[in-house]
Amino acid sequence: MLLIATSANAQKLPTSKYVNHTEFGGLFGRVKYSNSYNGNQEQVDNRLSMTIQTFNGMQVHRRLTVGATVGVDWYKAALLNPVAAGLRYDLTKRGNVKLFATADAGYAFAWFHDDAEGLDTKGGLMINPGFGLKIGKPGAVAVTLGLSYKRQEAQVEKVPLWDQRERSEDRVYNRLALRLGFSF
Repeated sequence: MLLIATSANAQKLPTSKYVNHTEFGGLFGRVKYSNSYNGNQEQVDNRLSMTIQTFNGMQVHRRLTVGATVGVDWYKAALLNPVAAGLRYDLTKRGNVKLFATADAGYAFAWFHDDAEGLDTKGGLMINPGFGLKIGKPGAVAVTLGLSYKRQEAQVEKVPLWDQRERSEDRVYNRLALRLGFSF
């Protein structure tokens, strides 16, 4: 046993390193909805929502980091808090400007959302894959610019109308996310 333990300690194991990646930016998308003031005809509008998130994880390989992402997304009709498992992977090996890939998947909660009377907003599943640039010297704080696709589900329970037993609305926010941030 002592011989096995000694030889196991002789192997040089890579040391894990803490990584933080904090970003803020905008969620860009188009929304189709029924306009009750226009005979319930469908209308399409552009939307811009704010987003902020922080990824905290451990570097498990020279180019791969695994961790968790927590954030806040301010949509027009909902304030959602996504909590997700996440990956960050450097696609380029060297240099002061690196291309990286991100992938987050999880669930958003409506912890800080305040509903009007008769409404009950709940979050839902979320995915957020993307790419970005990391600008900075290796081992130092880097500025990041990220572009990703964000799909966020939510559900709103509404007060039933006089001829209904229940009434709800399923929402799917499909957005292009453009974020600026820093990583260390």
